[in-house]
Parts: sequence; structure tokens; C-alpha cells
Amino acid sequence: MILVTGHIRVPPDSVVQLRPHIQALVEATRKEDGCILYAFAEDMNEPGVIRIVERWRDWPSLEAHGKAPHIATWSGVAKTAGITSREVIAHAAGDERVL
Repeated sequence: MILVTGHIRVPPDSVVQLRPHIQALVEATRKEDGCILYAFAEDMNEPGVIRIVERWRDWPSLEAHGKAPHIATWSGVAKTAGITSREVIAHAAGDERVL
């Protein structure tokens, strides 16, 4: 399984305009083969920070996601969103425990 974690930071007043685009991205991505979890969430303590968590079956599924049409659409929106920082990291997860 592949776990992706990260965040984007935008001006706090941009979050409202991004919501419908994020909702469309999440809805389309959750239908992709190999997508186990795909979620964006606003950080309650850091206005303008949107946390990202993803779980994918395998590397090929994640790679296909990066080539999906809705990712191209999101990339266009993201370029105009005023993102001031972005960090998204993929991890190969092997040992899993429910806490």
C-alpha cells in the first residue's frame, strides 16, 4: 500500500473559492481504480492550510492518478490559487496496525 501525506498553503480567503474544485477532485479521484482513501481537510488551527491524505493500492495506481484528466484540471486551478507552499510525500507502507 502507498500512503501519501501532505499539505498546501493558500491565502485563507482563497479556501472558499477552492472548495468546489477540491470537492470535484476528491469525488473523481475516489472513483479511480486503486484508490483506497483520498481526503483534503482544512486545518482548524492554521487558516489557509489544507491537509492531504491518500491511500493507494500500489505504485501503478498512484502513477495513473497523476495522469488522470481531473488532475490536469486541478493543476490549472492550483496555479491560480496563490499557493504559497506545497509538500506532498508518498510512502510505501508495509506494516499496518489499527490503533
